[in-house]
Amino acid sequence: MNTTLWVIASVLALVFLAAGLMKVSQPREKLVASGMAWTADSSSGVVKAVGAVDP
Repeated sequence: MNTTLWVIASVLALVFLAAGLMKVSQPREKLVASGMAWTADSSSGVVKAVGAVDP
């Protein structure tokens, strides 16, 4: 049971890390095109900051 919880927590951590890295590494226009509509209303700096603190 304990091992299962660690595996689930690790997978979730990797998913959140991937989402944060995507926001930091891709240009804002590409994020808007991929369906993240909120990035259209925010500056590139705000999107990068959200990606940095997301994980």
